[in-house]
Amino acid sequence: MKNGRTISIKDPKLQKIRNNLRLVILKECAKRQMEISDQKYNLKHDKNGNFISPNEYTMKILQQLTDKWWEIERPLRASMVKCATCGKHNKDMSYHRKSNSWYCVDCYRKNFG
Repeated sequence: MKNGRTISIKDPKLQKIRNNLRLVILKECAKRQMEISDQKYNLKHDKNGNFISPNEYTMKILQQLTDKWWEIERPLRASMVKCATCGKHNKDMSYHRKSNSWYCVDCYRKNFG
């Protein structure tokens, strides 16, 4: 693979450890992103669930929350925790230098192979 590098684990026990570690990372990221989404929802809606038009102060807070959300998402997308195309986390990964991203071996073959 000229433009990339594949990290492959053959031992089933090590694969299970790798997959479980990736899953722990994904779950924690999802938990934090859900907390941010809940905060955004609470700022945009009243107690009855009706939409409230945000004012300038609320818009600044919403933008800060969106920035926080992306502080979690950007590194996750760039990492080898999940495939950049299909999002799977339980496969061997290949790095593509030109796109600076990690892909599962199947997606790497489809897109670049």
